[in-house]
Amino acid sequence: MRRTNQIGALLAISSTIIWSGNFIVSRYAIHLAGPVSIAFFRWLTATICILPFAYKSLKAEWPIFKENKLYFFLMGLIGFAVYNTLIYTAGHYATAINMALFGSTVNPIVAALLGAWLVNEKLHWKNITGIILCIIGTLYLLTKGDIHNILSLQFGKGDLWMIGAGICFGSYNVFVKKKPAGISNKSFLLCLFIIGAILLLPGALYEMNYVQPVIYNTHLLWVVLYIGIGNSTISYLIWNNAIQKIGAGKASLFLTLGPILSSIEAVLFLNESFNQAQIISGIIIISGIVINTWPSKKING
Repeated sequence: MRRTNQIGALLAISSTIIWSGNFIVSRYAIHLAGPVSIAFFRWLTATICILPFAYKSLKAEWPIFKENKLYFFLMGLIGFAVYNTLIYTAGHYATAINMALFGSTVNPIVAALLGAWLVNEKLHWKNITGIILCIIGTLYLLTKGDIHNILSLQFGKGDLWMIGAGICFGSYNVFVKKKPAGISNKSFLLCLFIIGAILLLPGALYEMNYVQPVIYNTHLLWVVLYIGIGNSTISYLIWNNAIQKIGAGKASLFLTLGPILSSIEAVLFLNESFNQAQIISGIIIISGIVINTWPSKKING
């Protein structure tokens, strides 16, 4: 049990490290393409990337997919098409750190509550304490270390988009546990990547022609490769394995590391300064994660 928790934790941390760069990229790419177009390029690239490795599995498991087509449609819609479009839309209005803050705060709450309700993930005192500490750490960072600032907090348009994204991804994390038996992780992701790309295609074509034309250059190429290969194919494979090992609630809590990681990346790539509030909030958030994921002693009865 302890080893399973440790492996699951390492997998969740690895995914979070890769995903944290998504907020930086979202801000960087706002002048290169619209949010729907970026999301479409992401899942199209991910589909092409994983297709050679997952095609045979998908073909062999196709009868199971057909029997559960509504489940896969909704997972592709909420967890891929809508979720990522909301993130890239938020990138037009919110800072990278605020995006990570709101996404990471909402997601573990939604995952924990839905997990307890739908997939029988019990809310232990450690889970509740960990979630509370992570929220406190996030609020500490959001208020820049002065809790009095919470009274003057204003939720901008980008913040609201990220709250919606957090709800979507929290829901996805829970329903991954309801994946039909007999479906491999590779074919599972290939199916959802395809659904996400297909659902986004009409909106992307409209956006490219009437809203925001795509600027095709090497910058866009690197962005698409990063989000298509790293943020999608690699991260989702790792993440789904983490959920299988430690559950949606615990795995989702690791996403609260996002604001700290995004802050570090902002320092490295955007020349922003790292302040005391970010350090203290990081300590609080990491403490919450440790408490939440620490394995319980097995009682022999």
